[in-house]
Amino acid sequence: MTGQRIILLLVLFIVLIATGAEIIFEGFSTKPIILLIATVAVIVFLWGRPEK
Repeated sequence: MTGQRIILLLVLFIVLIATGAEIIFEGFSTKPIILLIATVAVIVFLWGRPEK
């Protein structure tokens, strides 16, 4: 596993924790869900990209 993938996993973990905390403490809204979906989409795109 390359350093870039470790960073991507770390970013995903942080976004998941932040989204969960926002939903728990501030109530359910669509903003954190949309941000989570966008983040996951970017991470999946970068993960599947061929390495040079």
